[in-house]
Amino acid sequence: MGLNAALKVPTTAERPRDNGHALVGSRCGQCGATSFPARAVCHRCGTAAPAEHTFAATGVLLTYTTVHVPRPGLPAPYTLGQIALDDGGPMVFGQVRTDGTEPEAGMAVRVRIGAPSETPRYWFVPERFAG
Repeated sequence: MGLNAALKVPTTAERPRDNGHALVGSRCGQCGATSFPARAVCHRCGTAAPAEHTFAATGVLLTYTTVHVPRPGLPAPYTLGQIALDDGGPMVFGQVRTDGTEPEAGMAVRVRIGAPSETPRYWFVPERFAG
């Protein structure tokens, strides 16, 4: 990708991160690498402008931890998890919300997308009460 073409690629902050139902990132048409958020250049093979891709709304919780330090819009304690999306998308991190029960590694989860002004913008809930 030349400099002029690179300057026309929207920045990461300008690219969509969800479609209201699922996370949106990129998938390289050359090597199949996935990224969230979307990248302008494939991190694996260097191909310019990987295609925008909507990932599966479901996945598996691989691991999680409880965070005891609040951040703006996110009072502590809260649970952060690493999720493997079902369609082979990238592993993503996000808040895990439950009904008060302890999450379990290996449990099925579903992404929820909040309002544009909501913090965090997305989180995961156990599939068994995702509705």
